[in-house]
Amino acid sequence: MLRAVTFDLWETLIHEDASLEAVRRNHRISEIGAIAAKHGITPTREAWEKAHREVLIKMDAYWSASLDTSVVEQAKFFIELAAGRAVDGKLPGGALLECAKHYGEAALKYPPMAAEGAKAVLQVTHACGLRLGLICNTGRTPGKVLREILKNFGMAELFDAVFFSDEARIRKPAKEVFTKMLQRLGADVGDAIHVGDQPATDLAGARAAGMRCVHLRRPDSSAADADYTISSINELPTILGKLSDGKGSRTGRPGDETVITG
Repeated sequence: MLRAVTFDLWETLIHEDASLEAVRRNHRISEIGAIAAKHGITPTREAWEKAHREVLIKMDAYWSASLDTSVVEQAKFFIELAAGRAVDGKLPGGALLECAKHYGEAALKYPPMAAEGAKAVLQVTHACGLRLGLICNTGRTPGKVLREILKNFGMAELFDAVFFSDEARIRKPAKEVFTKMLQRLGADVGDAIHVGDQPATDLAGARAAGMRCVHLRRPDSSAADADYTISSINELPTILGKLSDGKGSRTGRPGDETVITG
């Protein structure tokens, strides 16, 4: 019997607006550049632009190994890449935290969009008594900020457990991400299913953990190894209805959230 459903976040429940990337980049460079300048760190605009691109290359060394770092560490990488040197002796801890705040909260100031129908699908799934988990690999936007974004969309309270890779320091497709989530949800692998759009992280990770999976396939993506394939999140309730008798029992209080920290 189906007891739990886990969801990916980006491009599954929320959609990125590509046009906002430049706006967020300008916000980060402007705010962090001003703070850094107060402490004698004065890279050129070109250096900040280059660092904004290269910080993701540096992060990929972690991400490709299914590891992650905090937003503070990522912001420090950004500043050091722009400055061309370590900044430990130049930037006090309080200033670095302020930089990290601006770095991570750019997406809160210029937010993504909720996927059409996503909130309603979560509400229906929650109302059926299934336990809901969120499994998110973070990028520049940390879990702390994504919680606020989900709260603004009215989705946050619908999850029983949440996972953000910057907090746990481990990422999909590591199977431990999925097995720990299922432990928090009180479900066995045979009683759960994962929904996501990325074959290399969502589907591969769920498969490694022994879970069934639903591929939310985008128009520009190819077919993948999944138990079910949908083209819209709105198609999910039909699949869940086939897997559940509608009498799943919920343990704990609705609205209680377990945070997975590794």
